[in-house]
Amino acid sequence: MRTRFRTLFLVVLLVASSAATASAATVGATTADASSVERAEASAAPIPAQAAETAEPNRSIGYVDGYAYDASIRVDQSDGLSDAEIYAYVRRTMARVERLRGHDFEDPVPVHVMSRAAYRANQSSGSVNTTYSRWNQQVWRAALIVGSNTNLSAAMSSYYSNSVQGFYSPSDDAIEIIVPSGKQAYIDRSTLAHELTHALQDQYYDLSDPMYGGETQDTQLATSALVEGEARYVQNRYSERCTNGTWQCVATPSSSSESSSASSPSPPASLQYTLYFPYASGPGYVHELIERGGWDAVDAAWRHPPATTTEIIHGEAPSAANVSVDRDAATNGWRTFSGVGANGTGTDTLGEASIFMGLWWQSARYDAGVVPTDISVDDGYRTIRYAAPASTGWADGVVLPYRNGDANGFVWKTAWETSADASDFASGYVAALKAHGATRKNGTWVVSTQDGYQGAYRVVQANETVTIVNGPDVAAVTDIRPSLAETENTAGTSAGSSPGFGFPVAVGAFALAVVFLLRRR
Repeated sequence: MRTRFRTLFLVVLLVASSAATASAATVGATTADASSVERAEASAAPIPAQAAETAEPNRSIGYVDGYAYDASIRVDQSDGLSDAEIYAYVRRTMARVERLRGHDFEDPVPVHVMSRAAYRANQSSGSVNTTYSRWNQQVWRAALIVGSNTNLSAAMSSYYSNSVQGFYSPSDDAIEIIVPSGKQAYIDRSTLAHELTHALQDQYYDLSDPMYGGETQDTQLATSALVEGEARYVQNRYSERCTNGTWQCVATPSSSSESSSASSPSPPASLQYTLYFPYASGPGYVHELIERGGWDAVDAAWRHPPATTTEIIHGEAPSAANVSVDRDAATNGWRTFSGVGANGTGTDTLGEASIFMGLWWQSARYDAGVVPTDISVDDGYRTIRYAAPASTGWADGVVLPYRNGDANGFVWKTAWETSADASDFASGYVAALKAHGATRKNGTWVVSTQDGYQGAYRVVQANETVTIVNGPDVAAVTDIRPSLAETENTAGTSAGSSPGFGFPVAVGAFALAVVFLLRRR
C-alpha cells in the first residue's frame, strides 16, 4: 500500500547546521504550569463579559462568537493562561484570520496546550516501518541530499521531537500548542494564527482529501506549498499588523524561549531546506496568485492544486513528459520494494526543488561548484532560492530503489525540457560525484571515499533524458540495469562556478518557523 499522509500540520523550529503527533490525556487547568500540566484544555470556557461589545457571533467575516477582529481583550501570558483568557484569545484570532483570508469559520476550533515532555513521549511511542525507512533513505540519497551515513528516520525523529511548536489535526479538528517543559502555558500569536488558518482550510477544503497529499515526494512538496504557503502568508500579514500597531496583539512572555536539544543527530541542512521548501516558496506562490486574481485565484488553486515544485518555483507547470522505468530489469538477486512509494510500486519522483537542494548541498558542503551557495533571498514572500541552470528545465522523473541482502541501489531517470537542460543536470551530478573523489572505471563513476556517498554511479544522457544507476560497485550497477552496461557514460565533466560559501552552512544557529506535513509510515 502507498505510504499515507499523516495529516498533522506542525509548526516547528528549524535550526540550520544544528537542528533537531500527538495526542495526550487531557488535564483541565485554569492557569496551567507546563511542568505539571501535560495538556491544558481550553475549549469549553464561558464567554467572558468583554465579548458583549462586539457584533452577533459569526454573522459576518471578522466576527467570531461575539468577538470582533479589532476588539480589545484582557490577556496576560506572563503568569500562564486561564480558560477564559484562552477563549478570548482564540476567538479574536479566529476573527482576524477571517478578516485576512475572507472566509468564515463554520465551527469552533479547540486549542490545547501540551508540554514538550508529553509530546516527546507520544512521538516515541510510535512504531517504525523499517522497509519504508530503507526505501526512503535511497530516494533522498539519489538526489545527493543525504548520504548513507545519515540515519534519515532517526535524525528526523529527533528533529521533530525537539522542535515542534504546535500542530493542527484534521482528524480531531483541534490545535495543540507545545510549550517548554517547566514553563508556564502560553500561546505564540503567530503559531496560533498559522494553525487557525489550517483549521479554516480544513473546514473549507478538507485537508484529508488525497488531492492535498500526493503520491510522490515532488507532489507532496508542491501541494504543501499551497497549504503551508497560504497559512504562512496569512501569518505574516497578521504579524505585520501587530508590528505596525494596526492591531493590539497578545505578547509572548520573554521567558518562553526554549534551548534546543541535541540528544541525537539532526538532519543536514540540505534535508531541512528541502522540507522547508513549502514555507520558503509557498508564500511567494500564494502572493503571485493573489496579484493575478485575488483570493479567487487561490481558491482556484485549491480546486486544482499544483502537482510539481516547478510550478511553485517558476509559476507554470513543466511540459508534459511520460517517464517510466522497468521494475523487472535487474538480475542476480536485485529486487525493488513493494507496498511503498507511488501507488505501492516502490517508485517516487524527485522534482526540481529536491534536485536543486541536493546539488546545492554538494556545492556548499563539498565544494562541487555546481550551483551558487548563497541561496538567501528576501522579497517579502520568498526566503530561499531553489533555482539554478543545473536543475531548471526538469519535466518529469522516476526513482526506483533496489535492495539485495544488505546492499542498496537505485535507478533514477529524469526527463528535461531540452537536451541542453539534461546536459546541465548530468554534468552537475558528475561534478558532485567528483567532489567526493569519483574516478571512472569501465564507464562508471566510482566513489571510494567512505563519506556516505561511496559506491558506483553510471550517468547516461540520451537526448532529453538522464538515467543514473547506483550500486555498491560496478558489478552491482550492471546487475541493476544490464541494458546500460555497454552504454558510454555521456555525462559532461565540467560545471559552473560557485560564488562563495553562502547561506545556511556557515551560520551557527539560524532559526525559522516552519510547518510540515508528516507521512504516515
